[in-house]
Amino acid sequence: MDFSPLELEKGADRWNYVKAVDIVKECENLALESDLLKIPNTFTKIVSESYSKAIITTKEILTLLYHGYPEGAMALSRILYESMVIMRFLFKHRDDEALLQRYIDDYAVKVSRDRIKYYNYLLEYSQDDDEKNEAQRLKIEARKEHNKLKEKYSEFLSYNKQGNYLHDYWWIGNVMKSRNFGAIQNEVTLENLKILYVLSCYRAHSGVVGNSVRFGTMFDETKLSTKGSLDGFQIPLCFSLVCFGILTETMFNTVSVECNNIIEKIEKVISPFENCLYR
Repeated sequence: MDFSPLELEKGADRWNYVKAVDIVKECENLALESDLLKIPNTFTKIVSESYSKAIITTKEILTLLYHGYPEGAMALSRILYESMVIMRFLFKHRDDEALLQRYIDDYAVKVSRDRIKYYNYLLEYSQDDDEKNEAQRLKIEARKEHNKLKEKYSEFLSYNKQGNYLHDYWWIGNVMKSRNFGAIQNEVTLENLKILYVLSCYRAHSGVVGNSVRFGTMFDETKLSTKGSLDGFQIPLCFSLVCFGILTETMFNTVSVECNNIIEKIEKVISPFENCLYR
């Protein structure tokens, strides 16, 4: 969009785009060949589905980097990091079946809660009586499902003026004193990646300095900049591939599949730029 095909190819050659894509494809094939979802193990099911999402997200990140959008790639890298942190935490507690089931049920909690909000929206704004009647029926079903889950996990309920609810990280239960993402980060000790996670959050959220604080290029603060950049790829490239590599190790170590050669390939791709991980 902002660069010619020749410029894109030259930029991609600098950071071994083709090798990075091949690595992700190799991981994808290995996951498919391992038939992961057929393994009758709760943690394997969780990490397999998380890993499939990680593969898609990594493809998206590499596509953005190729076309000159390191900021967008960094924003997406946040997804990989958060997934990696959660999976490392669950791997550490993989024998705690109650914890794993709570993590699975948390998805049902979120789905039922969001369905209720959506049906409330239809009930308020829809101009179609049939649609409103159907929304009312479906809302009752969603409310029953949501209340059933709250009753099942009543010991983990939080309270506010609106009533009781299951907090975002309620599923941690009594494994840790604090039930939040920061506590999980501390549990799996990834100090050198935390600052990069903060940078990824800045890229995901809007801010008044977003136009002038960008990877790779100094922009004139008196002018709006809407173009991409073929510089500044190092941080999102390293951050995303390190997170993807840790997820890959977690995934295949769980099912006793050798993946050391893949990790070595990732290290070779990022090795010319890996100093950015320790800034």
